[in-house]
Amino acid sequence: AKTSPAVQFADQRSIAATLRARGEHRAMLPSFDFAAQYARLTKFNNYEDFYLRFEPNSATIGVSIVFPFLNFSQRARARGADSDALKAKKQAESVRAQVSEETLKLQRSVAQLGAASEVANLEYQLAQSGLEAAQERDATGTGSLHELDDARTQASERYLVLQDTLIDLQRARIALLRSSGELEKWANSGTE
Repeated sequence: AKTSPAVQFADQRSIAATLRARGEHRAMLPSFDFAAQYARLTKFNNYEDFYLRFEPNSATIGVSIVFPFLNFSQRARARGADSDALKAKKQAESVRAQVSEETLKLQRSVAQLGAASEVANLEYQLAQSGLEAAQERDATGTGSLHELDDARTQASERYLVLQDTLIDLQRARIALLRSSGELEKWANSGTE
Protein backbone atom coordinates (compact mmCIF):
# COMPACT_ATOMS: atom_id res chain seq x y z
CA ALA A 1 0.00 0.00 0.00
CA LYS A 2 3.00 2.32 0.43
CA THR A 3 3.63 2.25 -3.31
CA SER A 4 0.12 3.47 -4.07
CA PRO A 5 0.17 6.89 -5.76
CA ALA A 6 -2.53 8.18 -3.38
CA VAL A 7 -0.45 7.18 -0.35
CA GLN A 8 2.72 8.67 -1.83
CA PHE A 9 0.91 11.94 -2.58
CA ALA A 10 -0.51 12.12 0.96
CA ASP A 11 2.90 11.35 2.48
CA GLN A 12 4.61 14.03 0.37
CA ARG A 13 1.94 16.55 1.35
CA SER A 14 2.48 15.70 5.02
CA ILE A 15 6.25 16.11 4.66
CA ALA A 16 5.79 19.47 2.93
CA ALA A 17 3.47 20.71 5.68
CA THR A 18 5.95 19.58 8.35
CA LEU A 19 8.82 21.38 6.61
CA ARG A 20 6.70 24.53 6.26
CA ALA A 21 5.91 24.43 9.99
CA ARG A 22 9.60 23.98 10.78
CA GLY A 23 10.38 27.02 8.61
CA GLU A 24 7.73 29.13 10.33
CA HIS A 25 9.27 28.25 13.71
CA ARG A 26 12.75 29.13 12.46
CA ALA A 27 11.48 32.56 11.45
CA MET A 28 11.00 33.21 15.18
CA LEU A 29 14.71 32.72 15.88
CA PRO A 30 17.02 35.75 16.15
CA SER A 31 18.48 36.81 12.82
CA PHE A 32 21.68 38.56 11.91
CA ASP A 33 22.20 40.47 8.66
CA PHE A 34 25.41 42.05 7.42
CA ALA A 35 25.56 44.51 4.52
CA ALA A 36 28.38 46.41 2.84
CA GLN A 37 28.36 48.89 -0.02
CA TYR A 38 31.09 50.64 -1.95
CA ALA A 39 30.62 53.69 -4.18
CA ARG A 40 32.95 55.68 -6.42
CA LEU A 41 31.65 59.23 -6.74
CA THR A 42 32.78 61.57 -9.51
CA LYS A 43 33.68 65.21 -9.18
CA PHE A 44 31.47 66.51 -12.00
CA ASN A 45 28.40 66.39 -9.65
CA ASN A 46 30.04 69.18 -7.55
CA TYR A 47 29.89 67.23 -4.31
CA GLU A 48 32.95 69.08 -3.02
CA ASP A 49 30.93 72.31 -3.09
CA PHE A 50 28.26 70.93 -0.76
CA TYR A 51 30.32 68.75 1.56
CA LEU A 52 33.25 69.99 3.58
CA ARG A 53 35.17 66.73 3.39
CA PHE A 54 34.39 65.11 0.05
CA GLU A 55 35.87 61.70 -0.63
CA PRO A 56 35.35 60.16 -4.06
CA ASN A 57 35.59 56.65 -2.56
CA SER A 58 32.76 55.82 -0.18
CA ALA A 59 32.17 52.65 1.80
CA THR A 60 29.24 51.81 4.06
CA ILE A 61 28.98 48.86 6.45
CA GLY A 62 25.88 47.88 8.38
CA VAL A 63 24.73 45.19 10.79
CA SER A 64 21.13 44.32 11.62
CA ILE A 65 20.25 42.05 14.53
CA VAL A 66 16.59 41.12 15.02
CA PHE A 67 15.13 39.45 18.12
CA PRO A 68 11.54 38.56 17.18
CA PHE A 69 10.30 37.76 20.69
CA LEU A 70 7.34 40.16 20.32
CA ASN A 71 6.33 38.98 16.82
CA PHE A 72 2.86 37.69 17.65
CA SER A 73 1.75 37.32 14.04
CA GLN A 74 4.73 35.02 13.33
CA ARG A 75 3.85 32.93 16.38
CA ALA A 76 0.28 32.63 15.08
CA ARG A 77 1.59 31.58 11.64
CA ALA A 78 3.84 28.98 13.29
CA ARG A 79 0.92 27.57 15.31
CA GLY A 80 -1.23 27.51 12.17
CA ALA A 81 1.51 25.70 10.27
CA ASP A 82 1.77 23.17 13.12
CA SER A 83 -1.96 22.47 12.90
CA ASP A 84 -1.73 22.17 9.10
CA ALA A 85 1.13 19.69 9.49
CA LEU A 86 -0.85 17.64 12.00
CA LYS A 87 -3.89 17.70 9.72
CA ALA A 88 -1.80 16.55 6.73
CA LYS A 89 -0.28 13.76 8.84
CA LYS A 90 -3.72 12.53 9.93
CA GLN A 91 -4.98 12.72 6.34
CA ALA A 92 -1.99 10.66 5.19
CA GLU A 93 -2.77 8.05 7.84
CA SER A 94 -6.41 8.03 6.74
CA VAL A 95 -5.46 7.60 3.07
CA ARG A 96 -3.04 4.81 4.00
CA ALA A 97 -5.78 3.02 5.97
CA GLN A 98 -8.32 3.52 3.18
CA VAL A 99 -5.95 2.21 0.51
CA SER A 100 -5.05 -0.73 2.73
CA GLU A 101 -8.73 -1.52 3.24
CA GLU A 102 -9.44 -1.20 -0.49
CA THR A 103 -6.47 -3.44 -1.25
CA LEU A 104 -7.75 -6.09 1.16
CA LYS A 105 -11.21 -5.91 -0.43
CA LEU A 106 -9.68 -6.26 -3.88
CA GLN A 107 -7.55 -9.20 -2.74
CA ARG A 108 -10.66 -10.93 -1.39
CA SER A 109 -12.51 -10.12 -4.60
CA VAL A 110 -9.69 -11.60 -6.71
CA ALA A 111 -9.72 -14.76 -4.60
CA GLN A 112 -13.51 -15.07 -4.90
CA LEU A 113 -13.46 -14.44 -8.63
CA GLY A 114 -10.64 -16.98 -9.01
CA ALA A 115 -12.78 -19.57 -7.28
CA ALA A 116 -15.80 -18.55 -9.37
CA SER A 117 -13.79 -18.92 -12.57
CA GLU A 118 -12.69 -22.39 -11.50
CA VAL A 119 -16.34 -23.35 -10.87
CA ALA A 120 -17.38 -21.81 -14.21
CA ASN A 121 -14.60 -23.76 -15.95
CA LEU A 122 -15.74 -27.01 -14.34
CA GLU A 123 -19.36 -26.29 -15.32
CA TYR A 124 -18.22 -25.58 -18.88
CA GLN A 125 -16.24 -28.83 -19.01
CA LEU A 126 -19.28 -30.69 -17.67
CA ALA A 127 -21.53 -29.06 -20.29
CA GLN A 128 -18.93 -29.87 -22.97
CA SER A 129 -18.95 -33.51 -21.83
CA GLY A 130 -22.75 -33.48 -21.98
CA LEU A 131 -22.57 -32.10 -25.53
CA GLU A 132 -20.12 -34.80 -26.58
CA ALA A 133 -22.39 -37.45 -25.06
CA ALA A 134 -25.41 -35.99 -26.87
CA GLN A 135 -23.45 -35.99 -30.14
CA GLU A 136 -22.55 -39.68 -29.59
CA ARG A 137 -26.17 -40.58 -28.88
CA ASP A 138 -27.27 -38.64 -31.96
CA ALA A 139 -24.64 -40.38 -34.08
CA THR A 140 -25.79 -43.81 -32.87
CA GLY A 141 -29.43 -42.88 -33.28
CA THR A 142 -30.38 -43.25 -29.59
CA GLY A 143 -30.61 -39.52 -28.91
CA SER A 144 -32.93 -36.87 -30.20
CA LEU A 145 -32.18 -33.67 -32.06
CA HIS A 146 -33.83 -31.75 -29.20
CA GLU A 147 -31.33 -33.21 -26.65
CA LEU A 148 -28.41 -32.26 -28.91
CA ASP A 149 -29.74 -28.72 -29.30
CA ASP A 150 -30.20 -28.36 -25.52
CA ALA A 151 -26.67 -29.65 -24.90
CA ARG A 152 -25.22 -27.14 -27.42
CA THR A 153 -27.19 -24.29 -25.83
CA GLN A 154 -26.06 -25.27 -22.35
CA ALA A 155 -22.40 -25.54 -23.48
CA SER A 156 -22.64 -22.09 -25.13
CA GLU A 157 -24.16 -20.55 -22.01
CA ARG A 158 -21.51 -22.11 -19.77
CA TYR A 159 -18.79 -20.87 -22.11
CA LEU A 160 -20.17 -17.32 -21.97
CA VAL A 161 -20.41 -17.49 -18.17
CA LEU A 162 -16.80 -18.71 -18.06
CA GLN A 163 -15.64 -15.84 -20.29
CA ASP A 164 -17.55 -13.26 -18.23
CA THR A 165 -16.01 -14.64 -15.03
CA LEU A 166 -12.51 -14.55 -16.52
CA ILE A 167 -13.01 -10.94 -17.66
CA ASP A 168 -14.23 -9.95 -14.19
CA LEU A 169 -11.22 -11.72 -12.67
CA GLN A 170 -8.81 -9.82 -14.94
CA ARG A 171 -10.52 -6.50 -14.13
CA ALA A 172 -10.21 -7.22 -10.41
CA ARG A 173 -6.52 -8.13 -10.83
CA ILE A 174 -5.88 -4.89 -12.73
CA ALA A 175 -7.72 -2.89 -10.05
CA LEU A 176 -5.58 -4.59 -7.39
CA LEU A 177 -2.41 -3.78 -9.33
CA ARG A 178 -3.55 -0.17 -9.72
CA SER A 179 -4.42 0.12 -6.04
CA SER A 180 -1.05 -1.23 -4.93
CA GLY A 181 0.88 0.89 -7.44
CA GLU A 182 2.22 -2.18 -9.23
CA LEU A 183 0.38 -1.37 -12.48
CA GLU A 184 2.44 1.80 -12.99
CA LYS A 185 5.65 -0.11 -12.28
CA TRP A 186 4.64 -2.80 -14.77
CA ALA A 187 3.70 -0.22 -17.42
CA ASN A 188 6.94 1.72 -16.90
CA SER A 189 9.09 -1.42 -16.99
CA GLY A 190 7.95 -2.09 -20.57
CA THR A 191 9.18 1.33 -21.75
CA GLU A 192 12.68 1.04 -20.35
